[in-house]
Amino acid sequence: MPARLEAVRLPKAAEIVARTLRRKIVTHELQAGDPLPPEDQLMAEMAVARTTVREALRILESEGLVVVRRGAGGGARIRTPAVPMVARYIGLLLQYEGATVEDVHRARVMLEAPAAGLLAERSDPAVVEALRAALADEAAAIDDPATLSRAHGRFHQRVVQLTDSHTYDALSAVANRIIQAQADRFVAAHGAEEATLEGLATAHRAHARLVDLIAAGAAQDAEDLWRRHLEAGDAHLLSDPGAHSVLDLLE
Repeated sequence: MPARLEAVRLPKAAEIVARTLRRKIVTHELQAGDPLPPEDQLMAEMAVARTTVREALRILESEGLVVVRRGAGGGARIRTPAVPMVARYIGLLLQYEGATVEDVHRARVMLEAPAAGLLAERSDPAVVEALRAALADEAAAIDDPATLSRAHGRFHQRVVQLTDSHTYDALSAVANRIIQAQADRFVAAHGAEEATLEGLATAHRAHARLVDLIAAGAAQDAEDLWRRHLEAGDAHLLSDPGAHSVLDLLE
């Protein structure tokens, strides 16, 4: 008996138009804030009907790549991909899959601790300088728990960014955004407590120690320190009985 052939699905015209515009966005041909051409121009350039153009814009709007303002003076403008948008979607996926906030913390340790070791292996003076600048931001906020917590989050993301891997950075950024949302809630509730203030100061000292280890090229010590620091901070946040689900943290 001959093998049964599967039907071939041809893309709809709106999907082709959306794909063309999407490529222009991700290749930076269209920049954030740029207006898209009027509907009539898109219709003429792509030889499609108005309904096709509007359906394509709805596709891109659902992906967060354009903002459409309707009515007089409206139109579509480019909005480039951003971590908050991706984090929100992944948060929904994690929630659907039954992932916990604790699972997000474990993933960050697995991603971020090796990054610290990698930076120490390279021991690049430019990396050390960038991290010392991030430390200075923390020091400037030492008396403001909420601002200091945010500066801590930026330092953690900087550790990964300085590996120069865009993929590594994007994966880590999603976990960091979820954890920062949890930290924001924790500090809002407990920021004036002595234990919280001491925890923030201890974290700042750990960050400074990491920079010293990176400058010295002590890769294993840097990775070990950063793993311990991450695990201690995670345990502190997760001890809060008010810890929320992944989805709650992104709302």
